[in-house]
Amino acid sequence: MQQAVHKAIRNPMVPLFLLFLTIYVSSAGGHLYSIDEVIIYSTTQAIANSGSLNIAFALPLIHSLGFLTWVPENTSAYYSKYGLLQPVLALPLYYLGTWLGITQWRVVDLLYSPIMSAASVCLVFAISRRLGRSTAISVAVSLLYGFATIAWPYAKFFYEVTTASAMLLATTYFLFDPATRRSSTLLSGLFATLSVFARITQTIVLPAIFLYLVFKRPRSRQSIVNAALFLIPVAAGAMVYAYLNLARFGSPLDFGYLGEGNLFSEGYMMNPIIGAYGMLLSSGEGLFIYYPLCAVGLSTLLGASSKSDENWPRFIFAWFFFANLLFFARYSAWHGWGAWGARFLVICTPYLILASAPFLESAKTSIVKTVTLIFATGMGAFSNLMGVIINFNYTQAYLVGLGAYDLSRFPEPGIWIPTFSPLRGSWILLWSQTYAEFYSYAPAIFFLKGRYDLLLFNVLGLPALLVTAVLAILETYWLAGTLRTSNSRSHD
Repeated sequence: MQQAVHKAIRNPMVPLFLLFLTIYVSSAGGHLYSIDEVIIYSTTQAIANSGSLNIAFALPLIHSLGFLTWVPENTSAYYSKYGLLQPVLALPLYYLGTWLGITQWRVVDLLYSPIMSAASVCLVFAISRRLGRSTAISVAVSLLYGFATIAWPYAKFFYEVTTASAMLLATTYFLFDPATRRSSTLLSGLFATLSVFARITQTIVLPAIFLYLVFKRPRSRQSIVNAALFLIPVAAGAMVYAYLNLARFGSPLDFGYLGEGNLFSEGYMMNPIIGAYGMLLSSGEGLFIYYPLCAVGLSTLLGASSKSDENWPRFIFAWFFFANLLFFARYSAWHGWGAWGARFLVICTPYLILASAPFLESAKTSIVKTVTLIFATGMGAFSNLMGVIINFNYTQAYLVGLGAYDLSRFPEPGIWIPTFSPLRGSWILLWSQTYAEFYSYAPAIFFLKGRYDLLLFNVLGLPALLVTAVLAILETYWLAGTLRTSNSRSHD
């Protein structure tokens, strides 16, 4: 027992997890932000209270928000189209809220995504180590991912991308097991299946994993066995999903998305060049504008490499990124309708940061790369502070008042014109003495009665920030100690 404790203390993943859990919980809003989250949470509530997936009880709230005209007015049964994994995983926190006598959705939103996102940071570190990077570089990659990418703002949202991202990272970790153990292959298939149960669009990454398992060692019997082991949980998951679709929507192939479920419908006839450019470079939603580190990662990913053992990881990372980019670039709502940044690319962001490791390694000898790294990190941190401190719903309402989302105007100013960028809007609201009012009928489930979108600060005041700062300093010191221990072992 004592040996296990000492081993955990020396493992960088332990202070990494605690550091980011501290930061993410302290910056949580403790409320829901969108109708999507209301529907996902309502499924958790239905499972906990009645053992059912029927969320017809939530229809009055859904209709009062006035967002979804396609939701039936009167029905005895209504089911979420979103993945079922997240509602199930949130059950312990729902029961914790019940036991503590605290409003359950406060507890779920305060803790669920921070825990899942902090775990994702640790998985980024673990994958980096499996790819042969040093402990120091792996920690650096993890810190950059956790602090200076879109992972931080979405640690506030009870939205399915955080769960899907964590499951896909776990898939990748087991996939790159250097010992190629059969148990790891089976686990990679299991977590890949769970990622699909978190978000159905994750099916687009499965072919890359299968190709890796089959062709990494051509003509090897082990490749065939690995492919079969991977397919066992995938096939089982497909049958379970088909049954759930039949029970909820009347057909094994009906996922509840109505017209959006048909890739040949008008919803997927967007010019992919416009969608891709918008998700990457538009002032309102562009991933590279909000988080330039992702552009650094992509340039490194697409650059030449002298190490042949990096070819398959680069292939996997590139597939994850471009499959998501091209799939959602054709979607009419590629911009996410006012969400913070390119929300459809949240899941593939870790792989761009993992791909940037060679850039980090060479930055020590290049002043240009060092300056680029400092700028990209600073811009990402600034974007995160704007997205974390101010409720993006307030920012969107402020921009709506300026005409930024007037659908009669093309191009939409809020997406394409820098003056109406949410980054600028949040900066203005940060110093403003008044708030733009979110929709007058929006219930308290959507916002806090406080200047900043920080639940613990609004409830506890300055002591909450002081405790957060002290904990973060101690955890950072702990993390630095693990690096010193790692360096001393490597020199022995």
